[in-house]
Amino acid sequence: MTKFKSRKSERGFTLIELMIVVAIIGILAALALPKFASLVEKSREAATKGNLNSMRSSISIYYGDTEGVYPDFLVCSVVYTFSKYLETIPPVKATHSGIGNGITESPSGTNVLHTTDENIASTGTGWKYSNISGHIFVNSSTHDSKDVAYSTYGY
Repeated sequence: MTKFKSRKSERGFTLIELMIVVAIIGILAALALPKFASLVEKSREAATKGNLNSMRSSISIYYGDTEGVYPDFLVCSVVYTFSKYLETIPPVKATHSGIGNGITESPSGTNVLHTTDENIASTGTGWKYSNISGHIFVNSSTHDSKDVAYSTYGY
């Protein structure tokens, strides 16, 4: 008499077990991806704050060197003297809509006098600058991940 091996002695996973594992991995991925996306946006917001602080420092140093005069324009070129304080104008890294050209809102929600895109060399960077007060801020009233308006970053 020949003996047949029973299927129970074979090792492996059943189709049901594999489907359960795939379903669990899918659920974990669905929970993790939104969290990852929000962490990426938070890092962009932090980069924006860092760029803002470096620009503020450059403006402050210029103000001190010129004995109380703010730069008329934030232009970084060989011809213009502000390039000695800041090599390039960094862009706004935050990706929420509403940042960029065509918005003229200030932190108070009103238009700021003498703050046009012409005061900053690279248009489309998302910054607004007042050569009267030396204030620079993100040119948007939309809110970040902590529900703080981007335009308040400059103050």
